[in-house]
Amino acid sequence: MTVLVGIGPDGRGANAVHLAGRVAVSTGEDLVLCCVVADAWGRGSPAAGADADWRRHLESMAQEAVVGARESLPPAVDASVVFRAARSTPRALVEEAERVGATMLVIGSAGDARMGHVALGSVANWLLHRSPVPVLIAPRAFWSEWSDRVERLVLAVDTDEGVDSAVAETSALAKRAQVGVAVVTFGVRRLPAFPDGGGRRADDDVFQAWLERIDAVHDRAADRLARDGVEVTERIVAVGDSWRGAVDKVHWLEGDLLVLGSSREGPLRRIFLGSNAPRIMSQVPVSVVTLPRR
Repeated sequence: MTVLVGIGPDGRGANAVHLAGRVAVSTGEDLVLCCVVADAWGRGSPAAGADADWRRHLESMAQEAVVGARESLPPAVDASVVFRAARSTPRALVEEAERVGATMLVIGSAGDARMGHVALGSVANWLLHRSPVPVLIAPRAFWSEWSDRVERLVLAVDTDEGVDSAVAETSALAKRAQVGVAVVTFGVRRLPAFPDGGGRRADDDVFQAWLERIDAVHDRAADRLARDGVEVTERIVAVGDSWRGAVDKVHWLEGDLLVLGSSREGPLRRIFLGSNAPRIMSQVPVSVVTLPRR
């Protein structure tokens, strides 16, 4: 099995390389470093000559970037290198991931992300709406020592419809990494402030019904994980008055991976995030795995 990591010719992607190295050494999978060089005109175009010098410069930078990436990987990781020239970086990454049969594609966050958090740039946004393979996103400034391992998967669930496909892929990754899974549901609850208290009582009834439904969803996920031979380490309902407040209710481990499934409204065999997923992933202090809908 193979993990593909995307890096830029200018050295962007070092955080993704560190994360991919941690995953590869945890799972025993091989690693492919894929460096995509922009080819604005296309090699067969008459205009390509004007771009040739710049392309050679980028290719030279790419060679240096790959050398640096290799040096940051644990010695136990078997890593190969692929260079691609393409007009679309995310499309080239998906094509390469499919060619090598990658179990996941690893990328870094946008440069304007908060330190230690995930933010989606143009490449990530494209992949999170079209990728047929799981995409793992490293937080900004992510760093991993050679001895570090994946410690736990945190699977976010909120409906029965999303549980089955998400659990199947989560179980497979948990077994490869030999870790347990915490099942979590995030929620935002802003209590109404009516002077007679009627609004609060009505909200309490709705909230209690929601908790009962989530408890049933957690039961379903835990049963599926247990049947797959994966330990469920914790069941968490994280509710706050904002997404940040909800995320802060979880005791995060440095080696956690948050797993998010695709919206049931999206196409099959593609990642398609719902409206809440980007809000959650922007607040968590750990790496995020997004799964295609199966």
